Amino acid sequence: MYFTTTAYNTLGEVQETETLTDSWASTEMCLDMSMLYGYAETTDLWGRHYGEYGDRPAALGQRVY
Repeated sequence: MYFTTTAYNTLGEVQETETLTDSWASTEMCLDMSMLYGYAETTDLWGRHYGEYGDRPAALGQRVY
């Protein structure tokens, strides 16, 4: 399974994206990116929410689970 972690700045602009095949590594990547940029979220291959860290920028809107 593939997991894509995307980091955003406080304006909701994409700063970095990383795709990994290991769920634990993607969780660690999400945490690292959130510390660098302010917010990061991980989705699976089908775009379903897998996890997030940081303060979600208002520009991204409220997450629908």
